[in-house]
Amino acid sequence: MQVILRNLCLITLLLSNFCLVQSCAVKAPPTGEDLQELAYANFILPSTWQNSADTTAVNNNWLDSFNDPVLDTLVKEALHYNPDLRISSARIEEAIGHVEVAQAALRPALSIFGRETTKLGGNLGGGLNGAIFEASWEIDIWGKLRNARNAEQANLAAIKSQYSFARLSIAAHVTRTYFLASSTFLQLQLAQQMVMSSENLKTIAQHRLDIGTGTEIDVVIAKANLNQIKDAYKQLELAYSNQLRALELLLGRYPKAEIEVKNKLIELHSKIPNGIPLQILERRPDVLAAQYQFNSSFYRVGEAKAARLPSLNITAGFGILDSPLIQLADDFSNPIRSLGGELIAPVYFGGQLKANVTIRTAQQKQAVENYARTVLNAMADVENTLDAVKNIEQRENYIFAATSSNKRAFELEEIRFKVGKSDMRDLLDQQMDLYKSETDLLHLQTQKIIQRVNLFVALGGNM
Repeated sequence: MQVILRNLCLITLLLSNFCLVQSCAVKAPPTGEDLQELAYANFILPSTWQNSADTTAVNNNWLDSFNDPVLDTLVKEALHYNPDLRISSARIEEAIGHVEVAQAALRPALSIFGRETTKLGGNLGGGLNGAIFEASWEIDIWGKLRNARNAEQANLAAIKSQYSFARLSIAAHVTRTYFLASSTFLQLQLAQQMVMSSENLKTIAQHRLDIGTGTEIDVVIAKANLNQIKDAYKQLELAYSNQLRALELLLGRYPKAEIEVKNKLIELHSKIPNGIPLQILERRPDVLAAQYQFNSSFYRVGEAKAARLPSLNITAGFGILDSPLIQLADDFSNPIRSLGGELIAPVYFGGQLKANVTIRTAQQKQAVENYARTVLNAMADVENTLDAVKNIEQRENYIFAATSSNKRAFELEEIRFKVGKSDMRDLLDQQMDLYKSETDLLHLQTQKIIQRVNLFVALGGNM
């Protein structure tokens, strides 16, 4: 048995050396610069952002900029238990399996067959006994198998990049939902203050009616306003519960609306550091994934073209045969050895092989356009977010000033109502103006955080 294995290993080594000598080099896909030249048919990548801002250091540990241990814990939980991420992780395992299958096609196949019987019949027939070791190897002369392997490796790299972008997106989604839940809680507090204020106005209206300085219509309007505010409060309670459930779902928890979030928003004072659009192509995972997908499609074209060329298979065998029932010929060589080759040249498949090249070439063209679209969308994400950040920073001062003015105006209008110089409608109008400006300010402060998160994602930042 040891002699048989040693001979088989020797044959395999000889086949390996022959394959290395005879194989043709596989053409590499275009470089990143060449791909960009193909993809950017209608635009030139600028050297700076249109909405001028600094964006270099945004990509490093952006989650730490919020300085919130509770948020850090929730993001880690989501990255571990989120169902979408677990699916993406399984896709990586699947892609690794495809790479291993493609890699295995480049190696020799080894099979062992043995039989021991005293009866006639069976696979060996005639009562033959023995063991046969066989090795076969397709010599990848034209690079068909290597192109297939390289395509699977590029596809694996694309799936890994997609997984990285999915992690980034999930972390950002958790962060946005977390702060939106905090914002909704603060809106609830504003609504609660409105309820208390409306109850106070109803009491004042009733008191003025009781002493003869007010009217019944003021009391009725105050009661109607109070019920409307209470209804708005209930709607906010439902919205808050839904936000908590949304956050729990992201974490892979049962949606019980019991998760706790902070009851305040952080203040962002840090400036956005410097950068250029080209850095997006080097670090944003979805752009890298699109490039790897193009590489995979490029290798698939090479695989399809090589499939139209002849293929060579080399086989080798070594074994021993014996039979208790049949007398073997005197000149029968035992143990048996064999070494052979098989050349297969495709002649006519009804146009299938040519059509397959056409299909793979069309898929490669689609991959180029998909890369261009991904780059443009990435650039648009950054430009839109930078514009939004700038706009919010400019509006914040205006709404803050408007809130202060409305607060003072409401205080003055309340005094005028108490002394009988205005009616309930004027007072309620001023109350709603105050509530709206306070809500607008809270919404703007929330959007300031959300847009900063969006910018981190747009720039391909890591956690």
